[in-house]
Amino acid sequence: MDNRTNKKVPSFGEFKTFLGNRASALSSLALRQKEKAGVNTEIGVNRNKKTNKSVYSSRIISNLCVFCKSNSHFGLFECSSFSELPLKEKWDVVIKNKLCANCLKTNKTHTVAKCRAGNCKICSQSHNTLLCSKQLNEINPETQAEYENTSNIISINTIVPATQCVLLPTAIVHVQDINGSLQKCRLLIDSASQGSFIRQSCVNLLKLKRNHSNVLVDGLSSKNVGRVAGSVQLKITSLYYNNATITADALILPKITCDLPQFQVDAPVLKALKHLHLADVNCLQPGPIDILLGADVVGEIMLNGRVTVPGHSLTALESIFGWVILGKTRNASQSIISNHVSYNAVEYQLDKFWELESITETKTYTEEETACENYFKHTHTHTQTFSRDSPGRFIVKFPFRESGEELGSSRDIAVHRLQQVEHRFTTEINLSN
Repeated sequence: MDNRTNKKVPSFGEFKTFLGNRASALSSLALRQKEKAGVNTEIGVNRNKKTNKSVYSSRIISNLCVFCKSNSHFGLFECSSFSELPLKEKWDVVIKNKLCANCLKTNKTHTVAKCRAGNCKICSQSHNTLLCSKQLNEINPETQAEYENTSNIISINTIVPATQCVLLPTAIVHVQDINGSLQKCRLLIDSASQGSFIRQSCVNLLKLKRNHSNVLVDGLSSKNVGRVAGSVQLKITSLYYNNATITADALILPKITCDLPQFQVDAPVLKALKHLHLADVNCLQPGPIDILLGADVVGEIMLNGRVTVPGHSLTALESIFGWVILGKTRNASQSIISNHVSYNAVEYQLDKFWELESITETKTYTEEETACENYFKHTHTHTQTFSRDSPGRFIVKFPFRESGEELGSSRDIAVHRLQQVEHRFTTEINLSN
């Protein structure tokens, strides 16, 4: 019993003492396990099974919220701090903590596809309702939204007050076309551009000769604008100074920029500049840009004159085209209104799909078909010389051609056939009888 080496049978007293010691040891071990909650006991046995080792590893199990670290609730769906987060930050918390997007619990045991929790109560997708992008509380207080459940239409109208407008230097100039005539064009002076550009529609208007040019254009943040459609040589003349002419090589792009300025600016801001000859008298009104002159020719355009507008961050700079205005105004005359409409009805989406997939057929009419259409329209709206039959179909007169030249000379053919019939009557007596 006590590691005895001999094989002598112990006495009853020795056996009773051994049982008492064994019972005391087991009682102490049971008491120790009760005092240490959450203790896992693992029995590690070495491979040769010569010794037994007891290894005690402690793992503290806590029900803390993964976001606010509080034990007053269980799970993100009960966390008020998580519910108040913006939608993007909610998704960041779920992804960072590797949670199931459907039940908001750890996804080590399952995936979203195998999650047994219910889907979103708003859009029925496989994510929690707190993560739905169509929640009403995610819309900005300045935004008015209408949700129509019957047809799945979402309309969001946003009004953002516009506090300022930045004016860029624009000018109205004369550009020589292929015939030598002068055409008015609106250009933008941009010293930050390495080259000059012209809009495709402006090239078509001027009908200038295009030169092959294989140039790749990059914009802001190295954004690829695309390859140009060639280049043209422009001869630009000022409206005020006839002898002020420059020549520029411009690359052709489908569109240079949006209408400038983006919205109309209050006219009183230019009262202090009314004595100047403005290069663009409509610089406060939005309009398209036909040409952009870059740093390659800006040095030939700008002069030394400079005037500032009191109370505004506007500056007037003198150029060979007149005075150009640039800078930001203090106030704009209107606000930016953005309307977004989403129509998600299934039948509407199917209709749009078939419209996109179908080949559009354009009916072209000949001159005679067009004349017939006009004849029936005139008969229906003016003369009223028509009627309807019992099924409701219109009864109208047939139109006739004004000229019968296409019929040819049919009299000779008719006379020839008559003579053939008469000759047959004379030769065949049975027919004449």
